[in-house]
Amino acid sequence: MHLLIIGIITIVIAVLEEYVFSASRHFWIGGIVPILWTVVLAYLVIVNAMDLNVRDYTVAIIAVIVPYVCWGNGSQRHADRRHS
Repeated sequence: MHLLIIGIITIVIAVLEEYVFSASRHFWIGGIVPILWTVVLAYLVIVNAMDLNVRDYTVAIIAVIVPYVCWGNGSQRHADRRHS
């Protein structure tokens, strides 16, 4: 797996989640991209399992967690804005 490419894609997804996808009134809309990203990463890990080391698995785990955290943060921020 190319760690730099996965890192860049994760950062882009995190920024988009934080400011764009979570701006909807519907909570679930922002979750579509993290779920798709999780599926893509799972596929990459399964296909490349023989060539991966601990660092690759660590990056994959972080790349899965970050978009969900940003989705929750962005959704909470936009909910707070709507209530005030």
